[in-house]
Amino acid sequence: MKSMRPRASLRRLILLPAALLLVLYAFLIPQAGSADSAYKVPTRNPNFDRGSRVSGNFRNVQTADNTYMRVRERQVGGVWYLDMSWNGWQVFSEASRDKLLDIGIELEGYQQNLGDSWYVQFYNYDTGAWDTSWYLLGTLPTTPDGNLQVTVGDAARARTFVSSAGEFRLRFADSNTATGGTDGSRTDLYIDLLRASFVYDIQAPVSAMTAPLDLEQTNATAYVVRGTSSDPAPDSSGVALVEVSVDGGTVWNPTTPAAPGDYSTWSYNWSGIPAQGTYTIRSRARDNAGNQEVPGPGVRLIVDWTAPQVTGTVPGSGEINVNVGTVVSVTFLEANAMDTGTINASTFTLVDEEGTPVTGVISYDPATKTALFDPASDLFYGYVYTATATSGISDRAGNHLASDYAWSFKTADILSLSLSDTYNHDGTPGGGAVNFGSMNPNESPYIVGGGTPPYAVNLRVLSSTRWNLLVRAGSDLADNTAIPPLVIPIAQLQWMLTGGSTWTPFTLVDTEVFQPAPQRTPQPGGRDVTFDLRLDLDWEDEPGNYSSNITFILLEQP
Repeated sequence: MKSMRPRASLRRLILLPAALLLVLYAFLIPQAGSADSAYKVPTRNPNFDRGSRVSGNFRNVQTADNTYMRVRERQVGGVWYLDMSWNGWQVFSEASRDKLLDIGIELEGYQQNLGDSWYVQFYNYDTGAWDTSWYLLGTLPTTPDGNLQVTVGDAARARTFVSSAGEFRLRFADSNTATGGTDGSRTDLYIDLLRASFVYDIQAPVSAMTAPLDLEQTNATAYVVRGTSSDPAPDSSGVALVEVSVDGGTVWNPTTPAAPGDYSTWSYNWSGIPAQGTYTIRSRARDNAGNQEVPGPGVRLIVDWTAPQVTGTVPGSGEINVNVGTVVSVTFLEANAMDTGTINASTFTLVDEEGTPVTGVISYDPATKTALFDPASDLFYGYVYTATATSGISDRAGNHLASDYAWSFKTADILSLSLSDTYNHDGTPGGGAVNFGSMNPNESPYIVGGGTPPYAVNLRVLSSTRWNLLVRAGSDLADNTAIPPLVIPIAQLQWMLTGGSTWTPFTLVDTEVFQPAPQRTPQPGGRDVTFDLRLDLDWEDEPGNYSSNITFILLEQP
């Protein structure tokens, strides 16, 4: 029993480091060094064709922990060789081999002398033999620890170095084996870390359309769809193809890259668009690892070959008695949308019958597809106006009105007479009457009220047609306060248009003021008609307070 106690103690000493090693093994071996990369390490010792393992084992090379597997060259014919095959590795299970972009080998450790360089060779699962190419790692230092790395650098070749089940084999040799060298010095190699990195791509590329924009409209029979694409980092295999569907995703068509192999921008010439309508256009990209984008909802392109038409106007064509404050409008028949930028002062015009353009504010109501012209001021009475929607107006697809559309209407007539002002002999406003004041017939055989003194009546006439004024007195001049009443014949009261030269006696019947009748008055203000007045008195006229009502009548003339 005494002899077993040391053994038990020894057993405990062995188990404790072993347990510690297993913990470190589980913690330190990385399964994924970065996004879309996986590191794999050997899971059993190598087979030696030439050379041998001196100490350590495969566990010593799984992590860089300063524990080494020591291997030694073997002499054959005076030349030292190291040729070993690592046939047991962790399985590459993160992706299928067609997603593989590259394989890298990393060696860390040191060597006995500097006379050797180290090479690796991969097993080709497509040919069932070791590949013919050797990949140079380099030379390690003679003291701990150096690091060497090499990559295949070719995705297509790298994929042949992994089986469909994710298996991997690596041949490791010195320069004498790989290149036929004749180095005669023996080298021991101390391997602290040997691992393979598998760079793969399982992330789909992305694409986007720059033309058309969603709900864009066109009247073309062919259209160039344009867009961009990229394959996200960090491990990108590159975009291999972008396809476009113009029927919502049923049929896919290849696009043309900006340059061979460069799909950063791409285009698809969609020729022979079959019919009008709304098309859903989608894009999808595929990278060199075979990852294909799930297409998004796409964009909608509205193909419209039908020109808009005018379906109605306000006022209507030929309409009369239109309010001078009207807003002129035109409504379009259009299946989609009008291009509001083409509805402006150049394409929607209004002129009067004299050819004078009317200014105003132009707007558009998309709900009713109606363009509106709101004049800056009221239109003239009795004028014929012509509104025009020109062929410069188009829908958003670019279809223009087939021709200019013009229509005319006439505003309502007006016949308006107002008393603008009266003037008394002292120059003050008369308030609707003319007062000659106190006059003495003994001072003169007659008194002239017209001329320079301000005895006047000012009328404002607004007429949209030919017109004339009639003037008449309601009675002779009379002083009905006297008994019997005093009378002065109305003919002694006379009128003359200001600036005229002939005095006309008032009568008790209508008298035309103008010969010939004037045309319509200027608008919008109308025309002032001013009458100068005078009263002639003689010795027989009795003193009194005389008055008479004078009537002015405005008549439309044929």
